[in-house]
Amino acid sequence: MNFSTRFPRMIAFFGPDGAGKSTQAQLVINYLKSRGFKVKKAWVRSTHTIAFLFWLLFRKFNLLRGESNIAKRMPIKPSVSYIYEKSYGAVSPISTSPPMLNGTISRFLWSSIEVIGLLPVVLLQVYLPLLLGYIVVAERYIVDSIASIAYFLNDESFTQSFHGKLLLKLIPKGAVFIFLDADYETIVERRGSLAGPAEYTDFHRRIYRELAPVVKALYVDTSKLSVEQASDLILRYLGFN
Repeated sequence: MNFSTRFPRMIAFFGPDGAGKSTQAQLVINYLKSRGFKVKKAWVRSTHTIAFLFWLLFRKFNLLRGESNIAKRMPIKPSVSYIYEKSYGAVSPISTSPPMLNGTISRFLWSSIEVIGLLPVVLLQVYLPLLLGYIVVAERYIVDSIASIAYFLNDESFTQSFHGKLLLKLIPKGAVFIFLDADYETIVERRGSLAGPAEYTDFHRRIYRELAPVVKALYVDTSKLSVEQASDLILRYLGFN
């Protein structure tokens, strides 16, 4: 395995819920801070700002399709077809788009809204800290945004779309990506009733596998490693250990 010799200014994790992103991101942050580095934690996914307001309307007028049972099992606030990530003030889609977004033009417009909504978040959480001399550790970043939008549109080809490729251009030069994966059985064991449905998880894992080589990500299967083993592998890859 080739380990990184360049000092990364941004470290971004991606992978399914339950693969250990929060844990491993925090371990990297703790390691860096213990050695005197200035570190900022980022969380960028989908959806933000105006896109979320549209989703509230979709929910209010019963326009959603295929809403997952995850919505009934999780303490979601507000009660819409998104997981509300309270710590970050962000939301994640857990159902596919309403029929009104089936058309080519409407899907293009929605994708544009998603991208526009992400821009200020990327600028404030990633580029500004980088300019101020921080190392940015992102628990989620652009790969997760692409996967979320693709799931919402129920369209795996979104990765090859104009907007999908545009989002990839928001990745800072020299950013290092780490793909934390886990099989579904392990995810259910770890998250219990909070685990997403198999269909939801499998869809995202397919997108992650497709994009992993695009962003040259380190692949770590946490189903087969302890927390300590995974952390050691990641730190060595980053050149910190």
